[in-house]
Amino acid sequence: MRGSRRIRSALLVGTFGLGGCSASESTGPSLLEAADASPASFPPAQSPPSPASGNLLTPDPATQVAPVPDASALDIPDAAEAGKTPDDADATLQTDASWESSLAPGAMADASMADVGSRDAGSTDGDGRSDVGAETAPIGVPIDCGDDPNDPRMLACTGLYADWPTRTIAPDARAFSPGTALWTDGADKSRYIYLPPGTQIDTTDFDAWSFPIGTKLWKEFRLEGRRIETRFLWKRDYGWFRTTYAWSLDEASAIELTTGQTNWNATSYEIPDQTRCTLCHAGAVDGVLGFEGMGLAEPSATGLMLSELVREGLLTRPPPGPLAVPGNATESAALAWLHANCGLACHNRTPTADAYDRGMFLRLRIADLGSVQSTDAWKTAVGMPSNFQPDNGSMMLLIAPGNVANSAIYFRNSHRDAPDSGTRYQMPPIDTHVVPADGVALVAAWIQSMH
Repeated sequence: MRGSRRIRSALLVGTFGLGGCSASESTGPSLLEAADASPASFPPAQSPPSPASGNLLTPDPATQVAPVPDASALDIPDAAEAGKTPDDADATLQTDASWESSLAPGAMADASMADVGSRDAGSTDGDGRSDVGAETAPIGVPIDCGDDPNDPRMLACTGLYADWPTRTIAPDARAFSPGTALWTDGADKSRYIYLPPGTQIDTTDFDAWSFPIGTKLWKEFRLEGRRIETRFLWKRDYGWFRTTYAWSLDEASAIELTTGQTNWNATSYEIPDQTRCTLCHAGAVDGVLGFEGMGLAEPSATGLMLSELVREGLLTRPPPGPLAVPGNATESAALAWLHANCGLACHNRTPTADAYDRGMFLRLRIADLGSVQSTDAWKTAVGMPSNFQPDNGSMMLLIAPGNVANSAIYFRNSHRDAPDSGTRYQMPPIDTHVVPADGVALVAAWIQSMH
């Protein structure tokens, strides 16, 4: 509430790759480990809300389940168009949560020490609507950023905007969008990256990019045209500074929010709590998920694409060859979706990735693009047994060729658990409450095509 809100600085000390929430660093099981336990009961099937039926972000309180589609009814888009929204050329419906705000568990004390003022940026009114920044200056009024560039408590002071009152993006903040990106409950996004002049991204290992000190990335989330949050990542000489800015409902301000917020503006949209963000971001060697070779090489990528990075000399090494997702339209669309939604963060061969010890790897590696059968997704998931079973009588495979209903990957991605019930069925396990109907249809079509 007003008068009692507190703004806190989230400062992550040390190299991000050394932090994380992997099982070996936690005193208890990770969310992914806990989710592997077999629930005792199976929820009744329910269709997810249709965009035509109203608010996409107000799901039924019960667990959401996407029905298994009839193969004859599937309308599979071209690989270049998979995941694109019809009304936003600069964003995708299956959008990417790359560079989420993150705060290592051990850094919480450091963050609280940086408290300033007496305002809690995470407070809400009784109706569940955030009042973050409600009393601050409206659009058109300049912001005083003070003299401490190492503690940007307001988005206006991070370098994204050349002119805050008019929301003019700085010319050195380069817009980009990967071809296929992480689903985030229907939010549209704009993404930007700043690379210091004269620097390059270290692409010695083209599967694991390392960014120069001074790199900044931003990602703005919008629902129905209204800004919700902007996430910020800044590589300093001591490591990564990461935080999230919550926009006020009138969009007059965007103030740092470290504690997260559920049910934004009386919807099911969730701004993630920073203490959980390493669950995903530890899956990348340098902690950046969505600015990577495969996504930027897709034909549907926009802005600062891979080809432009090469042309401008912004990579230390060019790609070893053409980067194209293998397979026909059905196969490549599903592989790209699994790469972006499961592989980049958790299901990959980075030892700090939360799902590394599960043995199912869905990230597309450069050396494995020769055929569908050479990908990790095929070798570690197709025909392989699943540790997750929805009930004691199930015998699901990770991917059961030709059998969508018996495929755990489809089952878990097509479920969303009821609020406050913990992770029982759904994947990803956090920060999503709406079934990605288009994405799971791509996966279902691929499974059904395996005869």
